[in-house]
Amino acid sequence: MASVWVPAVLTVVLLLLGGSYSSTGGPWCYNEAHCGPNTWLSIGHCGGKRQSPINILSHDSILNSKLGAVNLTGYEDRKKLLEIKNTGKTVDVELEDGLSLSGHGLPSSYTAKSFHLHWGDGVSKPGSEHTIDSKRYSMELHIVHTKNNMNVSDAVKDPEGIAVLGFFLEGSEKAKSKGKTAEAWEEFIKNLHKVSEKDKDEDLTSTISLLDLLGTTNLTSYYRYLGSLTTPQCNEAVIWTIFTDPILVPPKVVEAFPSELRSSDSSSGPPIKNNFRPLQKIGDRKVERSAGLGSAASFLSQSATLLLFLSITSLAASFPV
Repeated sequence: MASVWVPAVLTVVLLLLGGSYSSTGGPWCYNEAHCGPNTWLSIGHCGGKRQSPINILSHDSILNSKLGAVNLTGYEDRKKLLEIKNTGKTVDVELEDGLSLSGHGLPSSYTAKSFHLHWGDGVSKPGSEHTIDSKRYSMELHIVHTKNNMNVSDAVKDPEGIAVLGFFLEGSEKAKSKGKTAEAWEEFIKNLHKVSEKDKDEDLTSTISLLDLLGTTNLTSYYRYLGSLTTPQCNEAVIWTIFTDPILVPPKVVEAFPSELRSSDSSSGPPIKNNFRPLQKIGDRKVERSAGLGSAASFLSQSATLLLFLSITSLAASFPV
């Protein structure tokens, strides 16, 4: 009896861990009809009303003037990236304790556990999960935190148990190849070939920090909403913070992920690409925008109004009196 019971328990635990951190193993996939996103509705909470990702409409967002810059502690520590793993769905990096997130609108302090990425198929075929005003970026970085450093199996049961910071990556020739951020990402992708096949993992002797990877991202400019994990079990337990300022990286960084990583345990297996979930309905949820973003949105709105006024004035002046 015990020999049956133990594997069953282990299976449940692994499913919770897999669904909570990132895209890991399981009877689901991204690009095949029999296991793709259209089949996820029957898995866990994937058919719920608080699902992610979403298309964020800037004009529908609500300004929350109390949402200032998020507080990131320990993100500058270059010894916190512990292990990198190819899950067959993405590449996942385990983080050592000591990285935390706090700020207005978050009910507690959150501890960073891991980060992973989503991408398309190179710069010409972007693959971020969230979009802003229907714009999709090259890639999306997710840094996963749990409330009060709780374990993941408990965090997914709490409606605010997980906080994910989402950052867009944009492949661009404008990225300075010798800039610190570009150098950090170029250093990071050197690890991809070490875990090219599914389930391969490698300890990291990192010389880069999370802050190095984030570069000069404006931490005051973001959207926030309540959503879910974007992979099965799609637990509706996430406070999402989506930063609007994309991290510019050299195009070769974006190209490296689908070219280096395989979704099977064979070096000649299918590449991991287009590993992003389709957009979900926002329903009656509200998306808040931060104070920093609010100022920019207000400026754009005023500029548009002024432009419209000048156009009408010019048009009226063209008619004979």
